Amino acid sequence: MACTETYATLRIFSTDLHPDKIGEILGIVATHTRPLDPDSKYRPRRENHSWSWETRKKVDSTDNVEHLAAVIECLDGRTVALKQLRDMGCKTDICNYWVSNGQGGPSLDVDMMGTLHGLGLPIWWDIYFESEDED
Repeated sequence: MACTETYATLRIFSTDLHPDKIGEILGIVATHTRPLDPDSKYRPRRENHSWSWETRKKVDSTDNVEHLAAVIECLDGRTVALKQLRDMGCKTDICNYWVSNGQGGPSLDVDMMGTLHGLGLPIWWDIYFESEDED
C-alpha cells in the first residue's frame, strides 16, 4: 500500500475580499475561513483573507483522484465565478495532503488535467512519508 491518507483543498486568498464575500461570489459554503488579521505573528494571516473547501471527512478514499473529482464536482458551473475572483485579485489553487507508507505516488489523468486547466486551478501536493516500524 502506498497512500494511507489524502484529501484535497480548494484554496482562495485575497488581500481585499473578506472570506464571506468570496463564498458569496463562488456560491459555496466554505469548510474553513480566516479573515485577514493585521496583528497576527504569521505573515500569511497578516496579508491575506483565506477561504477554503476541503474533501476531508467528505470523501472516504485514499485515491487522490476521487478527492480531486469531488472538488471539480463542487465547482460545476462556477468557472465564471472563479475567473471573477481571480480578476478581483484572488489567488486560487488546489492543495492535496498526501501521506504514504511505501512506493507509488499521486497521479492525474489527462482529462482531469484538462478540467483543472479549464478552471484555471494550479494543483500541488503536500507529501509526507510515514516511517516504517522496525521490529
